[in-house]
Amino acid sequence: MNHVPKAGWVTYLADEIPEDLKIEYENHLYSCDECLSVYLEAMEMEADSLFISTDIAGSVMDSIMRQKSAPLEEAAQIRKEKSLRTIARHYLIAAGFTVLLMAGGVFQSLTEYVDSVESSSVKETKSLTDGIIDKTFNWMDSIEKKNKEGFRNE
Repeated sequence: MNHVPKAGWVTYLADEIPEDLKIEYENHLYSCDECLSVYLEAMEMEADSLFISTDIAGSVMDSIMRQKSAPLEEAAQIRKEKSLRTIARHYLIAAGFTVLLMAGGVFQSLTEYVDSVESSSVKETKSLTDGIIDKTFNWMDSIEKKNKEGFRNE
């Protein structure tokens, strides 16, 4: 096969040639270094043109995303409204129960119970250390008292 011109490689890259000719071009690339370098040059040219068309594709994709995001924003707004309604409903239920409990005197009896528990726990309770110290001083006082009595008896 003769060398393939640059225009032939450009049409090959654009996928505008028949399948049998593609296979022939590919087989020729394996054996010809000159055509390989021409093919690489054509590929670089094609890559440059792809980058230019990528900008167009990017703007089209942005437009599509904006159109898709509009329904998503509406759905998010609906979810937010439902959430606010749910929060308001829970708040009203809690406020209603609070009013019922206040009217029933539950909080009053609860405060009386807490006061009685506090007054019972306020009783003086000695710690273990205080008890040991008191016993030690009593023991020392009894020893001292016995010593004084022993000296008087002698």
